[in-house]
Formats: sequence, structure tokens, C-alpha cells
Amino acid sequence: TEPLNLNPSRRPRRQDWNGELCENGSFYFATKDLINKGLLQGGKVAYFEMPPENSVDIDVDIDWPVAEQRVLRFGYFGKDNLGKLHLLLCNVSGCLTDGQVYLSSTGEEMYSFNTRDLTTINMLKNEKIEVILISSSDDLISDAFAEKLYEKTGCKVKHLKEDKQVELERLLKEKRLKWKNVAFMGNDVPDVECLNLAGLSAVPCDVPIVVLNAAKYQCQRAAGHGALKEFVEHLMKKGAMFQEEPGLIPGQGAKPSF
Repeated sequence: TEPLNLNPSRRPRRQDWNGELCENGSFYFATKDLINKGLLQGGKVAYFEMPPENSVDIDVDIDWPVAEQRVLRFGYFGKDNLGKLHLLLCNVSGCLTDGQVYLSSTGEEMYSFNTRDLTTINMLKNEKIEVILISSSDDLISDAFAEKLYEKTGCKVKHLKEDKQVELERLLKEKRLKWKNVAFMGNDVPDVECLNLAGLSAVPCDVPIVVLNAAKYQCQRAAGHGALKEFVEHLMKKGAMFQEEPGLIPGQGAKPSF
């Protein structure tokens, strides 16, 4: 062998250099004859170039931030099966609100939410991304609060009465969408299957461990305190809102502006 970029008289400029391969593991396939000769390899030797999202070695503490960014960008199990985002599904209780119900002296139910989350919903709608707010039979919200959310966001609250996954898959079929085009934010055990199926999914920071393990992203913020806004910011980092549709010429699709 001879060096390709260490000869001072012939060393290429950095912008002209295609880079080099660094070994971080090996597979040895040997014949019986080679093993009998005490050899680990012989004959033709080839290399397999790993995708960049899988090429991080964690040896010392400073490797963790790099690995964390790879997970945020490509997903924990490699690149996520993510299409262009068309629909965001979000639980009202436990995601948009903190799940608390306050009672006034007159018995009136009151809820709290973060105005930044509502602003985020309106931003998504401006980018032609549909937002559906979900209320289940186990955690119904008052009609007055549902009307107030519609007034603030223009999003009607969909009340689910049956199995959540079954009803949502029926909804996606009606809209001719696949799970990879859906972002889902849940917070409880009935959400686990939907969290697994969605192209991107998230949970607030204060959810049961079984729910957390099913999500592709864990928000640092709690429910009702900006968790939805944080999730949408994560979607933007992943590029889910800006991917070209199949069949479009790159650069010719609609480009959102902020």
C-alpha cells in the first residue's frame, strides 16, 4: 500500500478529497483450507461501507452528544420510515393539557393549556398540515372546552369511542393516508400501538415507561407546558414537513416559509 494524501508534493486540496474509510469492525469469512493453515483471511477482500447514521463509536463521554444527534436525525433503529407529513394527531388530555381538571365554586370544569401549543397548531394548518385533536372515552373533555379549542385553533375534537388504533386506521383509510405520513402524540397505554405505527411519534416527559418505550421521541417538556410545540420543532428538524412528494422534481415542490 501507499499513502494517498500524505505525499506533500501531491497532496490534494481538502475540497478535492473524497474522504477515506475508517475501519470500525470486521467480518471474516474463511474456507476450511485457510483455517487449517492458521489464516483468518485470504483470497479476495472487500469492504462494506456503513451508512453514516450507524458509524458512530461510543468509547468516551464526548462521543455521546454525537450519538444523540444521530438518533435525533435518523431514529434509534436507523432512518425512520417517514414520509411527507400530512396529518398530526394529538391527545387533548395529557398532551395538549396537563390532564388536570379544575372545578370552580359553581362546579364549572376548567382546563389549562399553553398558548404556544395553540400557536403551533395554527402554524401547521397554515402549512396545509391537518391537525386532529383526540379525546377518548376514558378521558372525555367537556363540550365547552372542545368548543373553545375549535374557536382558538379551528380544529374539531374527535371523540373516540372504540379501540383507538381501529378508529384511527379507519380515519386514515378515509383520508387515503398511510401511517408514515402521520405524526402522533400520545400519553397513555392505549396509545402504544399508534405510537409504534406512526411515521413520527412523541410523548410528554411524564408518561408511563411502557408508553415512553413505544415513542420515537420523548419531549423534555411536560404535557400542557409546551410539549406539543417541542414535538413540532422536532418534526421540523427531521425535515418531515418539507420532504418532496414521490414524482416531484427535487426543488419543484412547495416550500414553506416562516
